[in-house]
Amino acid sequence: MGFALAGAFLELGCRVTLAGRSEGSTQEACRRILAEQPTAADRLSGCACDVSNTSQLEALWAHAAALAPVDVWINNAGVSPSFGKLWELSAEELRDTIDTNVNGVLLGSWVAIRGMRAQSRGTIYNIVGFGADGTTYPGTLAYGASKRAVAYVTKSLTQAAQGTPVRVCTLDPCAVRTEMTAITWGALAAQKPIVGVMIDSLALDPPEAARLLAPRVLANKRSGVLVRPWSAGMFWLRTLTLPVFALLRLPGAKPKGTPTP
Repeated sequence: MGFALAGAFLELGCRVTLAGRSEGSTQEACRRILAEQPTAADRLSGCACDVSNTSQLEALWAHAAALAPVDVWINNAGVSPSFGKLWELSAEELRDTIDTNVNGVLLGSWVAIRGMRAQSRGTIYNIVGFGADGTTYPGTLAYGASKRAVAYVTKSLTQAAQGTPVRVCTLDPCAVRTEMTAITWGALAAQKPIVGVMIDSLALDPPEAARLLAPRVLANKRSGVLVRPWSAGMFWLRTLTLPVFALLRLPGAKPKGTPTP
């Protein structure tokens, strides 16, 4: 999702600093973006960063701030452990999930808000996902718990930042088809086909979601805002009408009046 967002912001004329976990992955991401947007070379830079490492996060801020004031900082890094019950997961998977999804957001926000207070402007966006609202999903305990923590961090930081020049907001891409979500959705669909069909019907591809999100991020001037690909009205319209179409797409389902061979 971060790759798609970087491309969408570049399309809107923004200067973008893209961060990957390794130097190799970061440079490859920049190369792929510039292959599609060659004229954006002077507005795109990359900086490798492990978001669980405070020193690397500070170096990322310094890299971006040296190019231009940082108006938007998005804590996008996220991982998902294998789908399964808690006792089926490895301790390493659990640690990596918390280090990236929770500590990465907490430390990233810490670095960003200090820098933004110093430059007297800026907005921090934290990305939420399954579990952020407290709803539980089978086999997603670690990931859901991490996103619930992100929601708490964001709400608390929004309140703490009142009276400062820094805004804190939430970015919810909703259902986006990525390698990470494919694992979870596939496992959920295997247990409950209706859930899988509904998610797939609502899901967006990353570039599509990013092109809807980026203009909303740039247009937002308030703190505490939840930014989604659609307006609240359109989101609920899609959500409420989805079960009708999902039922028709279930394996073996046939529209009324379909003849039986």
